[in-house]
Amino acid sequence: MSIARLVRWSARSLASGLFIACASLAASAAHAQAPAAEEELKIVYPVDVPSWDPTAVTFPAGQSVYKAVFDSPLFIDGDLKLQPSLIKSWKWADDKNTRLMVELRDGVTFHDGSKLTTEDFKYSFFDRPKKDKKLAINGFFGSLKDIEVTSPTQATMVFTTPTPTAPNYLGFLTSYILPKAYIERVGEDGFQANPIGAGPYKIVRYERGSRVILEAYDKYWGPKPAVKRVVFEFVPDASARVAMLESGRADVSVQIPLREVNRLEKNANLTAKIYPYSEIFILQMPSYVEAFQNEHVRRALHMAINKQAISKAFYGNVAKPISVLATPGSPGDVPGYEFKFDKKAAQEELAKAGYGPDKPLKIQFLSTNNAFPSDYEMARAIVQMWSQIGVQADLQEITLAKYLELSHSSKVPGVMLYSWANATGDPEIFAGKILDPRLRFSTWKEPALAKTIDDLAALSDPAKRFEGYQALARESTEHAWSLPLLQSVATIAYKKNLDVKVYQTAYILPAEYRWSK
Repeated sequence: MSIARLVRWSARSLASGLFIACASLAASAAHAQAPAAEEELKIVYPVDVPSWDPTAVTFPAGQSVYKAVFDSPLFIDGDLKLQPSLIKSWKWADDKNTRLMVELRDGVTFHDGSKLTTEDFKYSFFDRPKKDKKLAINGFFGSLKDIEVTSPTQATMVFTTPTPTAPNYLGFLTSYILPKAYIERVGEDGFQANPIGAGPYKIVRYERGSRVILEAYDKYWGPKPAVKRVVFEFVPDASARVAMLESGRADVSVQIPLREVNRLEKNANLTAKIYPYSEIFILQMPSYVEAFQNEHVRRALHMAINKQAISKAFYGNVAKPISVLATPGSPGDVPGYEFKFDKKAAQEELAKAGYGPDKPLKIQFLSTNNAFPSDYEMARAIVQMWSQIGVQADLQEITLAKYLELSHSSKVPGVMLYSWANATGDPEIFAGKILDPRLRFSTWKEPALAKTIDDLAALSDPAKRFEGYQALARESTEHAWSLPLLQSVATIAYKKNLDVKVYQTAYILPAEYRWSK
């Protein structure tokens, strides 16, 4: 099958899941009055969140939903710069980057009206994670030794080793302040059934796999949302998301195929955009799968992929090919370095491992379908490219939630196509986290890399730290520990009379949207 035919391939509709209503949340919604049309916003979104504990999982695709309900200590803006949020100021108390002083805003409240203090901050980032090692937040604050609380708004984070990038993590995945007293009162199950945060919206109804209905929290500390009611409809099928927007049943549709963006741009009533953002498409290589323990196999798989052809076919050349685990031009990128597509060299490399057209290598290949623009179509194209060198890849559709489950238990059975999020752009969260063998979500488990990563993380000189990560990223490509493909792209389409701001993080932030008059 040619690349051109793959472009015309229509994504299969996913089977409808059973919608399970959370009765306790539904009850509170029963009394909610229908808002005026200009006060409501309906967003069709590709995935539901796997849990209402935003510190439990590294789930980039769900961050837009989490950020509507919860709030982070710091915020990463459209230029990937750290900005104050729940923390209004921060500074290092020593020159070794082991003691970070933070000051919270005064007067912030959770959705139940209780006050947010440094006790909640300590509970969310230290006490609770130390008791539950399975929480994903542990992967970002593993060197945190203590949080010293000096007042309801002031505290000091104490690290066992120099941690100059700690502020970055306070605005990244899993970094949310949760209500200590509320969780201790209702328990973990009670919190999952009736989650509350300190974000701009509170949940009034949730139907698993179907939708979440939010209403603006009138005591939110920041700018009051212009849109008072937001509905996230969870629709896995991209074609269905587009149809809902065109029919007027939705106001915003995200992560839609490029071909649909090009078509919707011609609709006078809609605005459609495609833009690169701070994520990278990669192929995760599980080192515990026997076939991938052979470096010749891994390198052959990488050499056989024509990244530019994929970008042209599915992303209109907007998605830039990458050769290392970093976005182009970011601190972890390696200027002038290119890992080239070479089918002949790929065949020769695979032959060194004992495989070829007469003795094909058989592997499993996992990919989401419509979780990211044209993800499954790209996977199909890669399968075709591999077949030309003697690799038979069994492509299997998988949900993001299932992939997280498999990766966290080191049971990923084959190559996984994944879009790795890094809202900070810092190389520590690209190569440093992708390759860290101690993290639950990592797939390349090389023990020796742990010390390398720890040494780099402790460097206080940014230039030396970036240089070290560039070397690590290049080494990763040469040994094919993880295969970099393209800088990820985001797509969005929405009604023309809606004011929408797009971010390099690709966050969908309805609290910042407003209907134009």
